[in-house]
Amino acid sequence: MTAPIRHGALGLLVGAAIMLAGVGVARAAAPPAGVADARIASTFAMDGHITTAVRVRGEHRGQRVTRRWTFTGVGCAASVCPKLTLRRQRSAHHLDRLTLTRVGVGSYAGSGRFTSALRCRGRRVPRGLVVPYTVRVQVTQVVAIEGNAFASRLLATYTNRRRIDRTRCPIGPSHDAARYAGTAAPLPTPPAAAFQVAVAPGHDTATFTDASTPGAGGAPIVGRLFGFGDPATGAADAATASPATHTFSAPGAYRVGLIVIDANGLTAGSTQTVVVPGRATAGAAQASKRTVASTALSSPIS
Repeated sequence: MTAPIRHGALGLLVGAAIMLAGVGVARAAAPPAGVADARIASTFAMDGHITTAVRVRGEHRGQRVTRRWTFTGVGCAASVCPKLTLRRQRSAHHLDRLTLTRVGVGSYAGSGRFTSALRCRGRRVPRGLVVPYTVRVQVTQVVAIEGNAFASRLLATYTNRRRIDRTRCPIGPSHDAARYAGTAAPLPTPPAAAFQVAVAPGHDTATFTDASTPGAGGAPIVGRLFGFGDPATGAADAATASPATHTFSAPGAYRVGLIVIDANGLTAGSTQTVVVPGRATAGAAQASKRTVASTALSSPIS
């Protein structure tokens, strides 16, 4: 007789997992270019042009440049992040890291500095030039993903008002600036939820391992919830660790669900039916031993 599927107190969680498993990216109609609040949580391909370049080696006004900027939201709630971390590519594939603070609707600003080598009197001075700068970012287009707005297009400016020459060979006043427009490459997508199950043979315990993978953009998975569909076990009917081990209350088939959430607040779910054979009874074990002994005695001697 086939054991019935047992529905636990976490049936709602399992149902949510079923729905979440089919959740994708819902692209809202893009609003006209303008100001909007949205999470900035992607790598952006930034197309820019130099607007000012005074005594800056390798730069000239009007020069076109292409850069990659990667944003990560900090302390985000719904579609608003109070801060962003930015890894900004600049010339010669150097990377800068700075923090941007929300200064208005869809607007962020932050300051940083980098250093560069200079030659003076035939000697290379590794940090001879100090370049303080300010970056401003404005969201101009958004896409709705799982009900939250994510930035799909940005405008940005880079401004350096004065380069500081620390060598004994001053080059004179030096500064630069640039404007950028960027598109997300790619937009984030929800993670893909999956888990592996190992049921102990002849036992009532199973081990569950989260095998979920990040969505586009690579946002890490930061939380999970297993629901084992076994309400008789009380609080043990759920777990947030991976791997998670659960001892079922009785043999049978159980609908087990997993919901995961990533650093962008995007979710996904997966469910599986897990069959638990249960522990072998003492009587069954003794009968098994007698059968083995009887088979051995009846075998011909070679």
